Amino acid sequence: MKRVTVYCSSSTRVSQSLHDSAELVGQALAAAGVTLVFGGGSVGLMGAVADGCRGGGGRVIGITTKLLVELEQADPRCDELEVCDTMRERRKRLLDLADGVLVLPGGLGTLEEFFEALVGRQLAEHGAPIGLININGAMDSLLTMLDDLVDQKFVRLSARQLFFVEADPLAAVTQLLATTVGRVDPTHMVPSGPK
Repeated sequence: MKRVTVYCSSSTRVSQSLHDSAELVGQALAAAGVTLVFGGGSVGLMGAVADGCRGGGGRVIGITTKLLVELEQADPRCDELEVCDTMRERRKRLLDLADGVLVLPGGLGTLEEFFEALVGRQLAEHGAPIGLININGAMDSLLTMLDDLVDQKFVRLSARQLFFVEADPLAAVTQLLATTVGRVDPTHMVPSGPK
């Protein structure tokens, strides 16, 4: 696995423990010789994960938008900083570069990225394994919602099993890097209703 895309918050208001965990993720990727691909932000968990990777001697690729550059939120210290016109183009590029995906706690943008990666995996559009790092239970409500959707038959259990959940950031990196990259068999998408 050469590149891991990390989705996470750009909020500066979240707890220091989340910032520290994001920095650990970046350090662990650098130690493994894996390039970090992220949203290109210089603040919040984005800034922390990039700082951790850089601090460990790792390579950092940021993918941002023209608007975020204008708002002075882009990280100029990236080894590569790609600037897209729209958030949609940015999300596509983040996923296109990913050999694996890690999702740290985040808000609407992070959730949108997570679901796009998950649906793409379910539809066999990509083979990148996905890990969700549930630090301090920050993503408990998301997991409860997904389990409820499985119970109500809106989401297949097989889709719920397309990502792993780990509370410990370092364990999550280790598990992701040990996962084989490959395509998903889309046959589980065949409707199972009456014939």
